[in-house]
Amino acid sequence: MSMVFSRQGRFINSVAAAALVVFSTSVSTSLYAATPAERGQWMATMGEAGLRGFYASGSDLGEMVNRAVSYQTAQRVYTRNQANPVTAGRPQDMRSRSDTWVMQSDSLVPVADSLERPLFVRALVRSAGRDEDARVRSRNDRLDLGLIYAPSSSAFVSFGIAGELTQADIYYVTGETTGTAWGPRVDAGLVLGPVWAVGIRADYLAFDGDNEVSVMTGAGLLNITRDVEYERRYLQMDAIARFNQTALPWLPDGSALKWTNSFRHLHIRNQPTSNNLGQPVVEPFGERNRLSVVSTGLNLSYPLSADGRWSMFGDIALDYELETNMNSPIDDRTAVTLGSGIVRQLARGKRMFLQYERYQHTRGTRSRNNLSLIATIDF
Repeated sequence: MSMVFSRQGRFINSVAAAALVVFSTSVSTSLYAATPAERGQWMATMGEAGLRGFYASGSDLGEMVNRAVSYQTAQRVYTRNQANPVTAGRPQDMRSRSDTWVMQSDSLVPVADSLERPLFVRALVRSAGRDEDARVRSRNDRLDLGLIYAPSSSAFVSFGIAGELTQADIYYVTGETTGTAWGPRVDAGLVLGPVWAVGIRADYLAFDGDNEVSVMTGAGLLNITRDVEYERRYLQMDAIARFNQTALPWLPDGSALKWTNSFRHLHIRNQPTSNNLGQPVVEPFGERNRLSVVSTGLNLSYPLSADGRWSMFGDIALDYELETNMNSPIDDRTAVTLGSGIVRQLARGKRMFLQYERYQHTRGTRSRNNLSLIATIDF
């Protein structure tokens, strides 16, 4: 564990040093303070380019983590079933069906008015639940705190710290896992012109928790406990194109079409551990779990009222798993995502939306239904 925090400490120190250089340079070259108009211009640019949504959204990371949990759970259940001739089956017969929900609030608050360029404190609070019938029910609560700096009206860079609290009830055996994780997060975005924008996110968390499983033996109920320690790294790079009626005259009045192309990589490194019986614990896919995905998708939004207070949207995306070592017993690398939602614009920079999403793998071995309620409240 000391190695985990040593690496994490070096990363945090590097991030802090880079942030200090950026901010000190800005202060030393400042000729005037950022005005509310400049902050408003930056917020409008980020919103129109799709970068505010990219920065606030956690759905892509959530889907990657959900896939990893699906694959790990399926492997554990399949291995367990092979010990009994009655329940043993073929790998291709394994299925994962889950339902999830998300509630999230994300806010930017301007600070350091003496700086030449806008600087914000960012706070995100997110709760998510997952239910896979007869297998696992879990909940994850996350808090992000950070600084976001706008070096120009068309760019941002952000440094922050994230923390997660996770609790999972395991049903295919009688057990429970609980733990906490924390680590740094770095984001950046750049508007390249009237159509294209790019964004990048890097996330690192070190998880420390406990697992307890109860097993019935000839001598009675046996409780097996162990520590759970792992590192989770996440990288995402998006290229976003946004079109309105000026670019595409056939679009309905007030509507917008967004085309997003994404690369996402999740890497989990499990720390070796033993249970209270002195037995080494073998993880489903070994010490390192990898998952890399590329995706492309379209999102169309349409106003429902003349004042723009209400709107709706629909989206469709196709993704493919480029590389993974978690492809047994579930090996279904192509997935389609369908979603729709309704948006309420509360005021400038303040909006809420309710969204339903269906994640469906093309061979039918994995699917997920998700319902999200998201608030973005900027000041």
